[in-house]
Amino acid sequence: MARFLCNTELYETVLQKSLETKEVLWASSRSLSLGAHRVFSQEILKNPPTDIRFIFPVNDLTVKRGEVNPYEIQYLLEHFEGINIKCRENFHSNIYIFDNSALITSATLTDEAFESSIESGVLLEGSDVEEVKAFFIQSLWNDAKSMGDLKKYKIIWNLSQKTTKPVFQKKIKTRTQIKNWTNAYVDTWYFGVTKWLSKKFENKIKKETNWATDLSVLGDISYRAFTQIKLQDNAYIADFSKRGKIEIELGKITDKARVETDEGDFHCAFEVDKKYSLEREPFFEMLKNAAIKSKTAEVILNDVQLNHVTEVLSSIKRKRKRKFW
Repeated sequence: MARFLCNTELYETVLQKSLETKEVLWASSRSLSLGAHRVFSQEILKNPPTDIRFIFPVNDLTVKRGEVNPYEIQYLLEHFEGINIKCRENFHSNIYIFDNSALITSATLTDEAFESSIESGVLLEGSDVEEVKAFFIQSLWNDAKSMGDLKKYKIIWNLSQKTTKPVFQKKIKTRTQIKNWTNAYVDTWYFGVTKWLSKKFENKIKKETNWATDLSVLGDISYRAFTQIKLQDNAYIADFSKRGKIEIELGKITDKARVETDEGDFHCAFEVDKKYSLEREPFFEMLKNAAIKSKTAEVILNDVQLNHVTEVLSSIKRKRKRKFW
């Protein structure tokens, strides 16, 4: 059975089908934008299908032109349990397969396609899907290459963002509003920093990674934290490097990289969302009540700890967010 879909129906169908799928979630897309995972149901993070496969045309050129965002690939790899992502050249098939349903569509896995563009597709169900699955395996998957290290592609992406001049275009009308995912499956960390990276090594890290100059760098984190922390995780970062009040920043992790320096090798970049300032005595009381043992700890906060820290910090007057470092 086949059903024609267009515009809003495409997003609603992908959202519902990904919610219902139990075994198969396969997708091939000519493009990939940051945040495109939101077209799927967030429930697949909690109950992921047993067989998740994505294919994208990842190469130097598609990344440089902004067609495939390597940070979205990293997000998918870190957050979707059991996902397998491959790269393949020379295909234009945008296919989304959910168990016994298959959507063949003009819509790529991008926000623009599902929110603003005029897109259409055909939803196949039942026995017709077997032919689509066979095509996916034989013509796309079997000849695709395994996804390698994303470090090179992230550097290319960051450099292209620095060198590309902004183009001011007329705002495109949004036809479909993609729902934002909540923080329900995002970890929140606590870091205590006794010494910040020197400017020399911060500049070295940003040069090797091409991170934006306005990003903050949390340097010399442990290997355990480096391997466990994920893109878009939240982090409370307490600054012990100065006398007087404790400065606390709430940030969102935007990247992580290994860069060898004399001040540590494992680092992550974050965007500052909120800033707080707390006297030392009530700050250490907050740590004690939240069962955070050390001011130099690197720990994922559990629900009780997170609620306590959030409650204490929300009760004080916030400092203005600093734009540049």
